[in-house]
Amino acid sequence: MVMEKEGVKDAEEGKSPKKSTLKLIIVSVVVLLLAGGGFFGYSKYKKENDANAAAQKNGKVSIICPLNTFVVNLLDKKGLGKRYLKVTIQLEVEKEENKLLIENHTPQLRDTILLLLSSQTLDEINTMEGKLELKQALLSRMKQILGDGIVNRIYFTEFVVQ
Repeated sequence: MVMEKEGVKDAEEGKSPKKSTLKLIIVSVVVLLLAGGGFFGYSKYKKENDANAAAQKNGKVSIICPLNTFVVNLLDKKGLGKRYLKVTIQLEVEKEENKLLIENHTPQLRDTILLLLSSQTLDEINTMEGKLELKQALLSRMKQILGDGIVNRIYFTEFVVQ
């Protein structure tokens, strides 16, 4: 009977080190995972900041020139009803002088943009390809007014067809 009690005690003592060892392993794995995730996040954040700093040192800082919202009637060849386009455009330039040039030529730019937008049909601008073609057409017309190399990109920040 004494031997049985010692066997039970040994068995009970054997279980508690296994539980504490298992807990220690689980805690160690969790700590390692958290440390690895933290290191990964920090390195990704550091790379993005380094890339932004390098772009600023190279002088490739973009300046955004917002244009007011445009609301136009779309061209309706089929006579199905009035369709409207509401679009907000922003222009990306590299230099402050280019931004001033755009501000000085805003009436000419707005006139050109309004004429081009109102000549579009729903079918032409309803697809992604149509929107990209519209951007290219706008860019080429802006180059005629401002000169080449002034506007780098055109962004549609709002594009609603009703």
